[in-house]
Amino acid sequence: MVGMSVLRSVAAFAARLSPLKNRSSSVKLLSRTIPQTNKVAVRWGHEKKVFVIKATRFYDHRFLALLRYYTLLTGIPVAIFVTCVNVFIGKAELAEIPEGYEPEHWEYYEHPITRWIARYVYDSPVKDYEKMMAAIQVEKEKADMRLAQLEVRRQMRQKGDGPWFQIPTINKELVDNSPKSSPDH
Repeated sequence: MVGMSVLRSVAAFAARLSPLKNRSSSVKLLSRTIPQTNKVAVRWGHEKKVFVIKATRFYDHRFLALLRYYTLLTGIPVAIFVTCVNVFIGKAELAEIPEGYEPEHWEYYEHPITRWIARYVYDSPVKDYEKMMAAIQVEKEKADMRLAQLEVRRQMRQKGDGPWFQIPTINKELVDNSPKSSPDH
């Protein structure tokens, strides 16, 4: 134990005497590591040491990764489906309409996906027209009702026939008729 300690001390002293010379591997084993001046990292320690606080980017990267994942999760099957429809079905071609045949509203579109959407997702133009006409009728009835209400108010004011000319009567049940039953009391 004492011998190893002496050997270490001698190796450290020898390293201090010639720090730039290459040492043998036996000296490296015996001595503890003493940094050489040509291999020491230079750190400029005269500046103020500042701990820079930055906002975390974890949630930004996580959001972008999930966005990429779900976009590809839905985008790849949709792209495959659209490609298959375009390759195997293709666009519709114009043909003569037989006598007496009235095409449906979705048959006017050229692309099969657009036809499917027009047939099963959107309402037909006839139904849209009827809905618009019903909304217009409701609004016209409201306008007629407002005009009639204005006319009624005008007539009531002109003839003095409105609720503001009435005197409210009290409830019959609140009238005490007991004095009338025996007036000569």
